[in-house]
Amino acid sequence: MALQAGIYKLTANSGKLFVYTYKEGFLSAVAHDLLIEVTNFAVNLHVPDAGSVSVEAEIQANSLKVICAIKDGQRQYDTLKEKDKADIEDATAKDVLHPAKHPTINFHSSSVQVKDDVYHVKGELTLHGSTHSIEFNAKTTTGKDMKGKVTLSQKDYGIKPFKALFGTLKVKNELDIAFDLSLS
Repeated sequence: MALQAGIYKLTANSGKLFVYTYKEGFLSAVAHDLLIEVTNFAVNLHVPDAGSVSVEAEIQANSLKVICAIKDGQRQYDTLKEKDKADIEDATAKDVLHPAKHPTINFHSSSVQVKDDVYHVKGELTLHGSTHSIEFNAKTTTGKDMKGKVTLSQKDYGIKPFKALFGTLKVKNELDIAFDLSLS
């Protein structure tokens, strides 16, 4: 089923945008993979009756909130205390994203190819003051939803992955961005 033609303005009220981070290092056994929600974003999706689909997105860099730890692919809602979450959010702002200097993360599609209800999206992502080409697949199951995932390399954008305890505990360079949005 294809997306219904229209101009869609999507926000956090339209669904979820998540960041998944993964741990590594000597002390990774005591650390956590994390599920982080983006709480302030705007996506403009233009689906014409004929012609090319286009996507523009803006994310507020200071709107990332830790939801929970993840262990073996399962969400662990009771693992982190509220203070732990706040400390992680503060470290993300202070040591990773620097939202005072880079307040927004922006994406602009350059092409969208459609095949069997899968939308192959290519475009430019500006993150942390650096712009790079990315591509990812998005899928609709109802014609009124859009789901997908993209893996990013933090170092590509001049971001030093977070580390602590002299580097024995760190976040992997690659992280996943996943979205599940309703167009209705």
